[in-house]
Formats: sequence, C-alpha cells, structure tokens
Amino acid sequence: MAKVKPGQPFGLDPEWIKKIDWQLALARVMQDLRSDFVYSPHLSFVYAKVGDQLLAQVKKELEDGKFSPGVPMTIEVPKTFRIQVAVPSKRFGPSYSRPGSILLPKDRLLYQALADQAAPIIDAKTDHDRSFSHRLAKADSPTMFVPTRTCWSRLQKANADYAKQSSVKYILRLDIANFFGSLNQHTLINVLNDVGYPSALSTRLECLLTGYVGERSSRGILQGMCPSDLLGNFYLTPIDQFLKELNVPSARYVDDLYLFVESVDAADQLLRKLIPELRSYDLVLNEAKSKIMPASALIAEEPDLEKLFNTAVEEISAQIEEDDFDADYGFQSEWDDADSDEGGDSDDDTEELELAATKVLFDSISEYPGYEENIERFCLPLFARSGSDYAIAQVLDAFRKRPSMSQIYAAYLAGFLNDHAVSLFLVGELGDSSLMDWQKMWVLAALLQAKEEAVGGVKVALDVFQDASRHEALRAAAAIYVGRFGDHGRRKSLRTMYPSSSPYIQAAIYFSSRTWPTAERLTAASSWGTHSPLNQLLTAAMESSKKSK
Repeated sequence: MAKVKPGQPFGLDPEWIKKIDWQLALARVMQDLRSDFVYSPHLSFVYAKVGDQLLAQVKKELEDGKFSPGVPMTIEVPKTFRIQVAVPSKRFGPSYSRPGSILLPKDRLLYQALADQAAPIIDAKTDHDRSFSHRLAKADSPTMFVPTRTCWSRLQKANADYAKQSSVKYILRLDIANFFGSLNQHTLINVLNDVGYPSALSTRLECLLTGYVGERSSRGILQGMCPSDLLGNFYLTPIDQFLKELNVPSARYVDDLYLFVESVDAADQLLRKLIPELRSYDLVLNEAKSKIMPASALIAEEPDLEKLFNTAVEEISAQIEEDDFDADYGFQSEWDDADSDEGGDSDDDTEELELAATKVLFDSISEYPGYEENIERFCLPLFARSGSDYAIAQVLDAFRKRPSMSQIYAAYLAGFLNDHAVSLFLVGELGDSSLMDWQKMWVLAALLQAKEEAVGGVKVALDVFQDASRHEALRAAAAIYVGRFGDHGRRKSLRTMYPSSSPYIQAAIYFSSRTWPTAERLTAASSWGTHSPLNQLLTAAMESSKKSK
C-alpha cells in the first residue's frame, strides 16, 4: 500500500480491510449517536437504513486508495463550570464552553473501526489501578465502554480507600486545562506505536486526526465520540506510569487527577516534577480548578447525599439491568429519538418503575448547592423513562439557568408535549435570543418528537432557519421541523433557500421531504437526490424505508 501523504486520499491494505469487524464498528457508532453533542436525525436515518451500503462505500474507497477525510460538524457546548461573578449577585456567571463535534458517516465509521483495533492494545497497557475512566466493555459489545456509573463508582471507592490510609494527609485534585484541545497528535501516535498499534493503522489514524483539525496544526482531537474518549484517556497513560515510578498513589478520570500525599511540602515537591512532565506532553494545569485539600475533606464530602444516591441506585438496579440504563453523575447523557419515519410522541415507550427513593433524592436538590446537576442527571432520565411528570416544574424553572443541562431537560420535556404549557414553553425558548444555538437545537429536537406542530412552532423555526448567522446544526434541525410540520408556503421557503445552503443543511431539507405530499416528494428526490454523497445515501435510505413498510 502506498505511503500516506498529509492532505491526500489514502487507502488501506486489503488484509486489514478484511480483518476489521465493520459490523461492530457500525453498531458502536449507532449506539454512540445517542450521546452526540449534535442532533442530526438525518445522519441517524442513514446509519439505520443503509448501514451495509455505507460500509461497502467505505471499504471500496479504502481498497481504491481514494478515502479522504471530511469536515467535522462542531458546535459550542456550554459547560457546567461558570465564570465567577465578583460582586454579590443572584444570577450565575456566563458559562464556559467546549467544542462538541460529530463526523459525517463515512469518516465516523473509519474512525470507529481504527479505534476498535486500538482498543485491546490500549486496554492491555492501561494501569487500571490508576485509570478509571472509559473501561472497555466486552470485545463484541455494541456499547464500547462499561456504564459511566460503574467507572465513577470505582473511582470514588479508590479515592475513599486512599484517603483513609494513615500516611495520606492531603489530596491534590488536578485538572488539565483544555485537555482535548491540547493533545499533541504526533505524540499520541508515537505512544500508540510504542505499545504495538500497527503502523498501517496509526498512519491512517494520524491522517484522520490531522484532517479533522483542518491541517492547521497537530493539536487537539474531536470531543464527543467514543474513539476520542478512548484516545484521550490513553494519552495520559505515561503520566500514570510517571506517578507509579514516583510511588505516588493516584487515581484518574480522564484528565481529572487525584494524588495522595503526606504533607503540603510533599505536594510542593511532587508538583515541581509533575508540571514539567505534563508540559512535555503539551499539557498545563487548570489553575482555577486545581487545588490541595485535606484527605478528611474528601471522606466527609456530602456523606448524606451519597447515601441518598446509593439508595436510589439500589432501588433502580433492582428493576433495570445496569447495561440497559447508565444513570450518570455529571457526564454527557443519552438522547432517545422517536424511532419512527413519521416521528411521534413516545408515550408508548414508558414503563412502570418504582421511584420513591429517586424522588427523595430529587427533593433534596435545594439542600446540596453545587450538586444540582448531578442530581438532575441521575433523576430526570428515570422520570422520563417512567413517564413521570414529577420534575416538570423544576425543569421549566431551571431551563434558562443551566445551559449545560439543555439536552437532558429537552429529553425529559419531550415526553410531555401533549401538555400545552410545556410545548408553549419550548416554542418560547426557541425564540429567546439569549439562548445559545446548542440549546435551541435540543429544543427543536424535543419539539420534533410530537405528532403535530406546537402552536407557533413553524413560524419561529422558519425564522431560525432563515437566520444565516445561526449555526448550521441548529438551522438543519429547524429546516427539518419546518419541512415536517409546515404548509406548502413554508416548504416553498425551504426549496428557495436550498441552493444557498451548506451540504449538511441541504441534506436536512431533503430528509424532511419524506413527509411531503407525493408530487413534492418526488420532485425533491428528482432535484436533490444525487446532489452530494450524503444526499445519495439519504435517497437509498428513503427507498429502503419504503420497502420495509
């Protein structure tokens, strides 16, 4: 196979194409979609309906040496951490944000396939006594990692055990600034090569990573997908080894490090060695979030809240398999789209659950400042799953206050769109100029779960779509909403805007034509069906969908 050149199409040795489990990669991508930072139902439709055709295209391009990385879709995602307000104020400060990305289907499949080949090699070289994040599930599991809750619980137990040791008096809690954006791709590839990742694959992986940052630098990997989680977690494996060689007890969850020392002086001496070592990997500490604290403070950190969590976990664990529900503790949450070509409410998907302990935990939210999101991230998916309206008032009140929770709030409210107050609220949020584009995107995702238009929804969505200053991920979601619920005049507006839209938005408009009257739908297919590789896949997906009915 010819040598890979940056910025040029590349191929892959036929032996590797045959060896890779492409069906597993597809299954993992489809599972990973549920926690994406970007709502893209038209891409999900492609994976679900013509996954085999997509795999064939990827393999054919690799066989012919014609695979070229595409451009990722990246949007600013608000973080939980806020800028502090230096004067007394009842409102929160502005949210920090991070870039959340998705890839177009062919890129995502190859990225996942290359990560799958790296996973067992990485796992064998990971010190699981020090690294607790992103533990691999079974080799053939569609879910790449074991549940977040399991990993987090193991970390908490390890921290508690270390903190109770008589020689440990202090804990260094360290956070790395802009971790995913700072990773040196060349260093990552070198470390992968050192542990035995085949160069035939690492060269292709490096070409993907470089292509996704526009070849403007060799820094950073995309956030928001399982392969990036795997690679990002692995990048700090040499730091785990460095701490082990210093005989420093440590525990790590991605880029959050807990180091256990006997004194403040010992912490000082350790940092003098650790900071230069981190810098050699192009990493620096986050000065605002790193601190030293007495070990006793970690042991005593909200023990009553921990008991409430444990009771709620025991309650739900008796009713739901762990692999079937990953109640998380402050991480990205899953989004369950209405699995119907015509959309529709998800009332039939609810199940009866006993949630007494969960409600007690939720009711305690005002007693534990700073832990509100942790509690909501655990409780709201359970309330949504059971169809319980227990949290509606709380969610409506908190929606604007906590931008980072918008996806989870929207997923919960999507189950109550028959409540006029809820649908009216969501339409109002869609038109609120103070909301970030990412927030509005998830509002539209919720509104799209309904069987009919929310009052005034199409007008507001059309305004969003026609605003060229808005992010294309938001405008694409707005186009799908207008296309699905709008009348002939609104559909005409979409057709008028189609030529001047990006390929991603064009695909969304084309996707929305599935629900149009027959004549308009056929015209859309004739005019747009072959406009781009993505549109071609959508055409095949629509044909497959019709055959399956």
